[in-house]
Amino acid sequence: MAQYQLDRRTKFVYGIGAAPFGIKENGFSYFLLIFYSQVLGLQPFLTSLALTIAIAVDAITDPLIGYWSDNLRSKWGRRHPFMYISIIPICLSYAVMWNPPSVVLDDQMSLFFYLVFCAVLIRIFLTFFEVPSTALISELTSDYDTRTELMGLRFMFGWLGGIGMAFLAYSTFLAANENGNGILQAGGYVKYGLAASALMFVGMVVSSLGTHKAIPHLHVPPVQDKITPSVVLGEILDVFKNKNFQALFLASIFFGTASGFTASLSIYFSTFFWELKPSQLAIFTVFQAVAAVCAVPIARTLGKKFDKKRAALGSFVVMLMVGPSMWLSRLGGILPENGSDALFPILLTHNFLQVLIIIVFYILFGSMMADVVEDSAVDTARRNEGVIFAARAFAGKMVAGMGIMLAGLVLTLIKLPSNAQPSEVADETLINLVLYAVPIEAFFYIAAFFMMRRYQITRRQHGENVEKVSSI
Repeated sequence: MAQYQLDRRTKFVYGIGAAPFGIKENGFSYFLLIFYSQVLGLQPFLTSLALTIAIAVDAITDPLIGYWSDNLRSKWGRRHPFMYISIIPICLSYAVMWNPPSVVLDDQMSLFFYLVFCAVLIRIFLTFFEVPSTALISELTSDYDTRTELMGLRFMFGWLGGIGMAFLAYSTFLAANENGNGILQAGGYVKYGLAASALMFVGMVVSSLGTHKAIPHLHVPPVQDKITPSVVLGEILDVFKNKNFQALFLASIFFGTASGFTASLSIYFSTFFWELKPSQLAIFTVFQAVAAVCAVPIARTLGKKFDKKRAALGSFVVMLMVGPSMWLSRLGGILPENGSDALFPILLTHNFLQVLIIIVFYILFGSMMADVVEDSAVDTARRNEGVIFAARAFAGKMVAGMGIMLAGLVLTLIKLPSNAQPSEVADETLINLVLYAVPIEAFFYIAAFFMMRRYQITRRQHGENVEKVSSI
């Protein structure tokens, strides 16, 4: 594979390709559960079950799309045909999910199947874009530190896309009005869905066209005489045999589930536990955007000073300590009361630090996954970027699947009433929310930590792997 000479423009547009995924993830993780359960009245468990069904479909389609992307031979290369063909279906399916027709609103099962249908479509078509787009990182460069930089840009734009859409939601579409808290009203979500789809369209088109010029320099897969289901399954399973891949894949599942669980409940904590207003949550998103920008140089510096694994594990430990500290402080009677002038700056500072640490970890973790490509190729004599990043994408989708299902289960157990205003929720219910959330989050985060410790690729080993597979 001829090494492509990266310029700043290509790095920039490659990073922009993550913004649509960030927009979608933000919607699934923060707004979808509360929209369908609290606003539309679908039972929380049914909402989370619908998204879990979509995850089950992903378990089949993700590796197949990744394999197809690895082995496609076309004049537009392996990745770009998938990216181009997915753009319109993603945007259309995402827009209609936030605007269910009136015929399904009065029946629980009709609304449930409508959500299942939309979620499955979005996930399949997003895989067609996200997996090939992300997989480009291992083809654009083999440099240990440049991959961290590229992954940093990708996570920065992914977070900025999601945060920017959240800012628009809180400040415009879901802002408080004469009828009360806009988060608990259906009208703003339709406009939110349309705006999000439009921004996703722009991001995907810009990134696809911006990286198009790299196609002649990217890897061309060998001609395969005969492709059978057994061959496809065998080659996919070969990737899963790599011990470093296994470590990161399992860590991704545990971490993604914990992150999705926390993200899904965050709007409930903000609305009911802290009693924050949409205008205050909009300020949160501004500071989160600053955190996303700051995280890129921090992650690259840590990755250069230490091996990626050590830097990632260190940031992970800090994240474990910072994460639930505000909830526990409130139960301990340490924090000021809701509505006081002192509370909001404390929560804002905590959220900034939490997001900063999370993004630093994500950048390092994603760059570690990129280095698995050559490590796997040493054993298989094949470059399987698509399969590897499809597996990563599937694990990442646990954020909007298993995490949301657990969140829905917790909301069912604490019996949070539908269409309730913050002042109408009993203190005991909110205390139970914390008592469920903290141990569940801690369990999955700690499991992810121990899985990640099994990863063994160092800077030196990566360099050796690149040399060994340079002729593939």
